[in-house]
Amino acid sequence: VPLARALRLRTRASAAAPPETSRRALLGLTEPELRQLAVDLGQQSYRGKQLHDLVYKNRAKQVEEFAYVPKVFREALVGAGWNVGRSPVHHAVTATDGTTKILLKLEDNRLVETVGIPVDDRGTPRLTACVSSQVGCPLRCSFCATGKGGFARNLKGHEIVEQVLAIEESFKHRVTNVVFMGMGEPMLNLKAVLEAHQCLNKELKIGQRMMTISTVGVPNTISKLASHKLQSTLAVSLHAPNQRLRETIVPSAKAYPLEALMDDCKNYFLETGRRVSFEYTLLGWD
Repeated sequence: VPLARALRLRTRASAAAPPETSRRALLGLTEPELRQLAVDLGQQSYRGKQLHDLVYKNRAKQVEEFAYVPKVFREALVGAGWNVGRSPVHHAVTATDGTTKILLKLEDNRLVETVGIPVDDRGTPRLTACVSSQVGCPLRCSFCATGKGGFARNLKGHEIVEQVLAIEESFKHRVTNVVFMGMGEPMLNLKAVLEAHQCLNKELKIGQRMMTISTVGVPNTISKLASHKLQSTLAVSLHAPNQRLRETIVPSAKAYPLEALMDDCKNYFLETGRRVSFEYTLLGWD
């Protein structure tokens, strides 16, 4: 069963993840957490506020770029295994309508894709970042190129956040909307998705109502998401009006009957008061 296989792959993802020391990213931490880090490394608390500004306002990409932080503090950060948590752009391509696709090269040399979509909304410029939640995807929907490439690992929270920063730097414009609709199934990496969602909201000041979390449907996860009572839209990749057809397009649907999925969507609305949208991919059939 594809979904059962996906869940097994998720449990193996930690084995493919980078070493523990490489996970110590400053990106994703709150100001209180950065203040505590400064104190733990023998500095005064206000140095943590400086770290916060350097990471989120100045957009420094390496600890060595922390110009107004004492050298001894920079060395202590590096010695303790901390880095900013930013990845270099491996490749970028822009379409005629301005949509830009960016490949980031992660610290384990894997590639992840993010897309910036500029829109002029009746004279008001809007920039949407479409972010990935996994490297690859284990669900293998029939129409999706990502699934055909296999699944490597879950992204960490800061690896999701940095995609938004990369889009902003490419467009030199603030991201106004975020959709978790890139590579991977967000509900199979819900912990990191929620961490990224909180960081984008609290640290980058992107409103919860300006974010959408997409899913093809994973049992018992929509209710978990609803329990957090986020003010974000849930987008369900439906792709078919009945269970039989949906199973041919989305193999994981065999473990999640359409009726149960619709019940969970209804409960999400009742729990959060936020709308649920349904997505279709138009496919040609012989």
